[in-house]
Amino acid sequence: MIYIRDGTHVYLLLMLLACVGEYPMQSVYLLGNNRVWKRRIKELQEIQDFCLPDGGKLVRFQMLTVSGKGKDKTMRLHKSALPILKKLNPCAYDYYMANFDAHHFSGAITHVSRNHRLAETVAMCMAAGIAVLPWKTFDLRDQNVRDRRVDRPCCYLSRELKSFYENEMKKTEFTRLAAAIVYPFGVYAVYNTRDEAMLWRGRGEEKAQILLSSVFRDGGYRFEVQSAVLFGKDFRAAAKTLEDAFSRRFLNERLDKVYQHLHFIPMNENGMKMLEIITLDDWQNKLGKSLYGYGMIGANSSGIEYDANVEGVFHYCHLDGDLCRLIRFRSTLRKWPEQRFVLDCYREQIPYLREYLGDYWSKENLRVRVIKLESIHTHFCGAKNKTTTE
Repeated sequence: MIYIRDGTHVYLLLMLLACVGEYPMQSVYLLGNNRVWKRRIKELQEIQDFCLPDGGKLVRFQMLTVSGKGKDKTMRLHKSALPILKKLNPCAYDYYMANFDAHHFSGAITHVSRNHRLAETVAMCMAAGIAVLPWKTFDLRDQNVRDRRVDRPCCYLSRELKSFYENEMKKTEFTRLAAAIVYPFGVYAVYNTRDEAMLWRGRGEEKAQILLSSVFRDGGYRFEVQSAVLFGKDFRAAAKTLEDAFSRRFLNERLDKVYQHLHFIPMNENGMKMLEIITLDDWQNKLGKSLYGYGMIGANSSGIEYDANVEGVFHYCHLDGDLCRLIRFRSTLRKWPEQRFVLDCYREQIPYLREYLGDYWSKENLRVRVIKLESIHTHFCGAKNKTTTE
């Protein structure tokens, strides 16, 4: 017998699939222990006895169906699970039926891939303790609220954002925006490049940036969208994205010309910790004080990309994975060959940093200081598991 209650694998899957429609099997590891989850998913593809939370009522049904091959292998709710979803959470059921064509899915690779990008984004946010389920976040269309207070980070999905202004949908329909994260210090536009280079469409994403600023302003948040988060399968995707950034023919199509900050977050346990850190209240100031005793990460406006001057040595912090600042830092290394620099980074970031910085990496004026991600995360966030069904 399998129990369905808040906090169990079954309940988490129900809420997750009600939100995203389908989930890629190759990304099950984002939900927790890969072996445990795959064993549970296999069980849920067969008819099982379930115990509901309302007085222990027993029901018998098949919860999941899995189809496809390779990277397109996808997990969806079985039709017999829909009455249970409706009983447990009517709001989740209504959202699912309205956004996924009443439980009808397209088998086209483009549709499946788009849904998978969104599903991975939601899984990363849930793991970082970010409220993401649409029926639990603030309604941006509620015009009675003029000044919203952000008590904890929350995520809004692209389908809600792009449809906020019906007459503007055509301008942003084909942008690669997956979501937006609101946290106490601002808003991040969110993209997911998976294991490929981000194919940046500068003019289209510029329209998306303008749209987001307008949506959140009209929705009661007092933030302008200046930063973005880019999810990728691993740090190799960051290297591919940086390489693609300089292959653009027009300057305004480059990724660093749309957003001032673009934080690359790998889709793994380390990335979950990084995401949690950069959605803290005043995280830039806290990180600067923790590393250097003063200052704010990314706040220097002198024209030289660094974060602290320690006895004449310029320290640059890449702990936030900011690719736009990294591009400017390489330019700083080129313009200031005699100045001594220290690059603070995580060990996992070293391969793509070495590749991107090229000859500058081995020069005598640059020293690399490795910071332990676990130490930074524990210091700011604690060590508990943040995955929730919110």
